[in-house]
Amino acid sequence: MKKLLLSSMWVLFFMASQVYAQTRTITGTVTEKEEGGPLPGVSVMVKGSKTGTQSNAQGKFSISASTGQTLVFTSVGYLTQSITVSGSTINVVMEPNQTQLSDVMVIGYGTINRRDNVAAVGQIKGQDLIEQPVQNFEQALAGKAAGVQITIPNSVLNTPPVFHIRGTNSITLSSQPLIVVDGIVNFTGDFSGGESGGNALSNINPDDIEDIQILKDASATAIYGSRGANGVVIITTKKGKKGDAVVTLDSWVGETSVNRLPKVLNADQYVAEKNEAIVNGGGNLATTAAVIGTDANGNPINTNWEKLLYQKGISYNSTVSVSGGNEKTTYYGSANWSKQTGVLRTFEFDNKSMLFNIDHRANKYITIGMKLSYQNNQDLAAISSGSLSAY
Repeated sequence: MKKLLLSSMWVLFFMASQVYAQTRTITGTVTEKEEGGPLPGVSVMVKGSKTGTQSNAQGKFSISASTGQTLVFTSVGYLTQSITVSGSTINVVMEPNQTQLSDVMVIGYGTINRRDNVAAVGQIKGQDLIEQPVQNFEQALAGKAAGVQITIPNSVLNTPPVFHIRGTNSITLSSQPLIVVDGIVNFTGDFSGGESGGNALSNINPDDIEDIQILKDASATAIYGSRGANGVVIITTKKGKKGDAVVTLDSWVGETSVNRLPKVLNADQYVAEKNEAIVNGGGNLATTAAVIGTDANGNPINTNWEKLLYQKGISYNSTVSVSGGNEKTTYYGSANWSKQTGVLRTFEFDNKSMLFNIDHRANKYITIGMKLSYQNNQDLAAISSGSLSAY
């Protein structure tokens, strides 16, 4: 029995010494690939455990791990690296995450990498705009960028939204920002001149937008001078990419209705209330009583004004696009049809547009590009006489 106990103790001691021998203190330095300098604040974790540490200001770290375990190095803006422990020293070179730090941002003076930007710039991807069933890109910007306020002033179709960046910047003049589409300043405001809406930016199809940069401060908008005082919105439309032709179809349909309308009296109820008021005022109903009018056929007139004025609005939008190209030439073309009937009867907006972008690289110094666009829209609205007016 004693021999068996003694043998068991030797086996346990041997196993413990083996585990102790495998667990060691791992040290090393974490550096950044592009500049080669030390990288502080990098998280170092033993995979599958709660053991972890961070690199110090000189990029150095120290952690306990066993041979065969994996150390995971993570840092914001850099690619995660996993290294298996085989020695007591591990030096790691962290590579930047190109999808984050090298995102190109458009500013007044050209384009820069995101990490080099020091100005107040908001960026919205085109994919985020087409997820909403709206008729223009301005409505889709609501809630997408800090400091940007979009307000729909009325229920008239194709009315330009009130577009403010960092609040109202003028008391008597417009606070509308400057809109730049593919490097060209675009007209803004209402061009209808009548009862219908006439948004000058309705010619921009949200499906054609690659991304939008919103410049908010003086350093980003300086090149535009006083025109950029209310901010600048830079829109870049889609262009073709090298590869086989890709055909895309985006279509949606929606319904709009009026809610929480106040309850009003019908003709009988109104006449009863009117006659009661006459009696309370000392009048004589025999001579001054209110009566319900009749139409040409002698039927009492009891108009339901809600049904006469309001309706369910139907919205429809469809865009088909094709893009592709080769080493030298890329192209992008789209066609859009958008139609909307308003909640107010006789209000209607019908828009048809086309866009074609082509770029040809003549040589490594010269690139030739062409952009063609076409738009035909019709805004219908009721005028005071009750007839229709088109603009």
